[in-house]
Amino acid sequence: MKLVVLERTFSPELPVPMTFDRWMVVNHSLDDCLESRQVHWHNSLVSENGDRSICVFEVPAMELVRTACRQARMPFQRVWAAELWVDQALNNRPQGSSVIVAEVDYPQPVTRAVDEAAKQQAAGYFQNMNIQSLCSVVSLDGNHSICVFSAVSAEAVRSLYRTTNMPFQQIWKATLIRPH
Repeated sequence: MKLVVLERTFSPELPVPMTFDRWMVVNHSLDDCLESRQVHWHNSLVSENGDRSICVFEVPAMELVRTACRQARMPFQRVWAAELWVDQALNNRPQGSSVIVAEVDYPQPVTRAVDEAAKQQAAGYFQNMNIQSLCSVVSLDGNHSICVFSAVSAEAVRSLYRTTNMPFQQIWKATLIRPH
């Protein structure tokens, strides 16, 4: 099975706050198309304002997600193959913290070793800003990633990226939705 990321934007925005039940209504037509193709939904990260989502699936073949979206007439921006780099389980975040997503395009492909070295170098900043890295979903070519953090705010993660001179495209607060 392969890990695949589906990126979507919503206009008009989805109703918020997003709940599991609301998310299942939004994706009802897609669910049937995915299930018939043996695509397993791993989780979704939905922006706090309802305009963006990142969905992670385990699939036999990446094209199955695109085909399912087209059959369900569900627009999407990008589908890409990935690997998961886990620092901590998504459900092991501190009380009162939020899930923050950083979308990153790299000028040079990132490797796990480069990622680990950057985190080690920034360890003091992580601690001072009370930010925990939970996981990263990294494209197989190393050019793009979705980094997931536990933090008080999206602005704290933006500050971390700016302070450490790391590139980012956008950083936003998310609701984590997973299968029951």
